[in-house]
Amino acid sequence: MQLFFPALAAALLLTPSQALAIEINGRASFVAVPTKAKLINYSSYAFAGGAKFYFVIELPQGADAGLGGISLRQIRGVQPAFYYGPIQPKAFLGVPRHFGEAVPVSASFKDGNRSIAISFGEPVAPGAKVTVVFNVRKNPPAGLYVYSMSAIPWGANPIPQSVGVVQMSIFSRRPF
Repeated sequence: MQLFFPALAAALLLTPSQALAIEINGRASFVAVPTKAKLINYSSYAFAGGAKFYFVIELPQGADAGLGGISLRQIRGVQPAFYYGPIQPKAFLGVPRHFGEAVPVSASFKDGNRSIAISFGEPVAPGAKVTVVFNVRKNPPAGLYVYSMSAIPWGANPIPQSVGVVQMSIFSRRPF
């Protein structure tokens, strides 16, 4: 028993940090939950062409689990922000206009395109910022679009953890 705890500590130190995850009843969880997220759209007028939605999340260094996915649920907006239908995203490490290495990603849509499950093909390491880009090509109608965002740890049977809300304003070009 005296050798068990030092051996366990040594094994944990030698294991890559993105493979570590705290397990609660056999379910993967973060030690430190991501709390920094934002939604960026450089095109803010209704029906404007060339629109892209950038969902950015920062995984804290102390998360002790890689990021396996993101769950988005639109909680405000007259229409679904994905007004023209589901679109498969791209992802990269870094932030918009400061692109880093590409990250394999896929998305599935439900509830009339108001719920989106984003899955990464490999875990995003703790301490990294990752951006998921949806090239929607054209903005939705004018309004305020708000999403609740949850981070999903990499691992078996993960427990999604709430990150917070992100929002995007789309304006009308009509004069007042």
